[in-house]
Amino acid sequence: MVKNMDMVETFRRIDRMKRLFVFSLLAAGSVHAAELPASIARLIPNGFEVLSYEAGQLTDDNRLDYLVVIHHPVDTVQQASTRPLLIFTQNIDGTFRLAARNDTVVMQADQGWCAPFTDSGDSGLAIQDRYFTVQNSVSCGQHWSHYITFHYHVKQHDWLLHNEIAQSWHLNLTGDGDMLLADPAHVTKADRKRPITFEAWRPTQ
Repeated sequence: MVKNMDMVETFRRIDRMKRLFVFSLLAAGSVHAAELPASIARLIPNGFEVLSYEAGQLTDDNRLDYLVVIHHPVDTVQQASTRPLLIFTQNIDGTFRLAARNDTVVMQADQGWCAPFTDSGDSGLAIQDRYFTVQNSVSCGQHWSHYITFHYHVKQHDWLLHNEIAQSWHLNLTGDGDMLLADPAHVTKADRKRPITFEAWRPTQ
């Protein structure tokens, strides 16, 4: 019982830390924008600022590319901003171009508890070997995650949906104490006969 209670208290401490992270994120506005290459910073649309970004290889040319999430300076549950995800690929001369954009893959602040996406406590993005994942998740009051992965298709010169993984956790009330238990993960694999590009992807619910 003591062990289970310790686990619950640990999750509660994590929740508090993540809430502080989200609040500081919103207060700070731009995140790491000064560290982005200048040619990317110049391509950020007017009225937006950088919320998060991740660098890695997104194509087959062995150059460093960037995923950049942007939002409006005011971005709260009461006044939620769209959070477009931009893909910037590097040119031969070292500059960057905007290769693709999706305005719905990153969830907004009013689409779940504790600001989905930013509640993860990290960039909310992951890149590996031409695959990238958008990590929407919350762990404050509710505990759930929705990860969407895309991969670069060499022949199509585009990013296609690979899969979506949704999972939630529930508080199990037992005689031994309270603890979070994971529900079965729901995996939706892409239909190869009907590929969905990154720009065309839309949430199903």
